[in-house]
Amino acid sequence: MTREKAVKEILTYFENNLDDFNNAIQALDDYDGYLGDDRIYPMEYLNDFYTNTEPDEILRRAFYGYNGDYTDQDGSHPAPFNPNSEYFYYNGYGNLVSTNYIDYSIRLDEYFVNDYIDNYPHLWDVPEAVENIIDNIEEEL
Repeated sequence: MTREKAVKEILTYFENNLDDFNNAIQALDDYDGYLGDDRIYPMEYLNDFYTNTEPDEILRRAFYGYNGDYTDQDGSHPAPFNPNSEYFYYNGYGNLVSTNYIDYSIRLDEYFVNDYIDNYPHLWDVPEAVENIIDNIEEEL
């Protein structure tokens, strides 16, 4: 199988199995920092990020943050940051955003799949279907 065909098959697989994709992109991020500042973390890790931070700085980040799951009808007034949500991430200003969902689907593209293939020997928990596709790529001469 050519790499081009493998990329298309893996892309289709991940489009149909978003939980596997979310795990795969986090595995790639663990290996090479693929997500940069866009990583979504379990809320229980929040304390780990602020061990040496002044309380007023933490409050400011939460106050100017928001809940990414809820906005008003025009999308301009999101709900406040909710520490009872399952996960959090940072917005472009470094403020806290709470969410109950891990969703990296906006990053599901051929660039990701090619990077995933290149680094796959170093990744944990590769889905068996994806592993089979990668193992069948024939080297191009």
